[in-house]
Amino acid sequence: MVQIDNEDLKQVRSEFLDTPKYRNTQNAVMKNGIKKSITNQSEINSHPFVFSIDVDSNKVLNQKQSGRCWDFSGLNFIRYHIEKEHHIKDMELSPSYVYFYDKLEKGNYFYQNIINTADRPLSDRLVNWLLTTPQQDGGDWPLLTNLIEKYGLVPNELMPETKPAWNTTEINRMYNRKLDKDAMKLRDLVNNNASDTKIKSVIRQLNQENYRVLSICFGTPPEKFTYEYRDKNKKYHTTGEVTPLEFYKKFADINLDDYVELMNLPGGGYKYNQTYGIELCNNVVGGKNIRYLNVPMHDMRRMVIDQLKDDEPVWFACDVLQEWNNPAGLLSLKVYDWKRSFGISLGKDKATRVQYRESMPTHAMLICGVDLHDNEPTKWKVQNSWGDKPGHKGYFIMDNSWMDQYTYNTVVNKKYLTDTERAAYEKAEINLPYWTAMLSD
Repeated sequence: MVQIDNEDLKQVRSEFLDTPKYRNTQNAVMKNGIKKSITNQSEINSHPFVFSIDVDSNKVLNQKQSGRCWDFSGLNFIRYHIEKEHHIKDMELSPSYVYFYDKLEKGNYFYQNIINTADRPLSDRLVNWLLTTPQQDGGDWPLLTNLIEKYGLVPNELMPETKPAWNTTEINRMYNRKLDKDAMKLRDLVNNNASDTKIKSVIRQLNQENYRVLSICFGTPPEKFTYEYRDKNKKYHTTGEVTPLEFYKKFADINLDDYVELMNLPGGGYKYNQTYGIELCNNVVGGKNIRYLNVPMHDMRRMVIDQLKDDEPVWFACDVLQEWNNPAGLLSLKVYDWKRSFGISLGKDKATRVQYRESMPTHAMLICGVDLHDNEPTKWKVQNSWGDKPGHKGYFIMDNSWMDQYTYNTVVNKKYLTDTERAAYEKAEINLPYWTAMLSD
């Protein structure tokens, strides 16, 4: 056992006070904060907001104080296709509509897992994990496609944002308290040998209550509507009366089954050209599970560039708060000078960071461009969903070295996979445990 020695502290204090550069850093940090004081301005200046391939410059949306990045970025991907197909500018799809059904389905998915584990004690690790967070805001690409393929989409004006959607802390706390109480009821039913008919009847009642709660918070999803618009040439169009699912199938010319999710995680026992899943990571009972094809970063970049060259943006998940300067909208390993300012180096290799929970995919955005020099990428254009104040009217610059270290997942059309990669993706997946750090927030 090692204790801190007072004599050691005297020496450390003396050395610190005798080192001018640390005293200068101290003065700056105490007055202005850490990141503002150690920002490397020359690194910011060396990344102009210009890209040799530039796909999308849509108006940036704002998820505000919510964990709906996967929802916003996925809808940004789909609206790009809608705008391109129908010659519309700055169309918005409703994130609240998708979020409503995500909450509803996650509640029902939680009930199913509670029933499946009702014979285990409350102290069981899995039961404890389920009850600690019955549901949350985060998601992934397959979870988004589950919702869209079941419920469709609606324009934003038909189900606009609400205060509970802008800050989801209140709804999550209330909803999780309700789901935990429901779990107690369901566990009692199972352990008292209630019939399947009785259990299903109770779950229907609980889901009806959930629908009411979510409607009060986010509005009631429309069953049918008519979408009218004028294209860029001022020509009038109408869909006629459609359901949300008909609107998606008729209006969004995109087959979500054509897209696969890639993962880059080197080392740590993860094999390349191997597909991975995650236990209990779904939102819809019977829906598609997460499937990641683990590939080297140079192959991931190759497919992303191919898709951008074909005039299509790319959904991706990363650890956005690592080495990130919000005012400049820059993601760069050199944007903060930790070594010179504090005398320390931060970070580990990519796989070790994940194993030690230092880093994981925490945020989803859209790659909308890339700057190529001698056919090699140097920086990437990123559309965020934090409004138009940060960065370049809401767009960020991600340099290539940052992408290597902190980008974990991308979604690309499977036509960009080689025959070997496609064969690997089709093989049975290895399921990672439910507590894995690869589970996106």
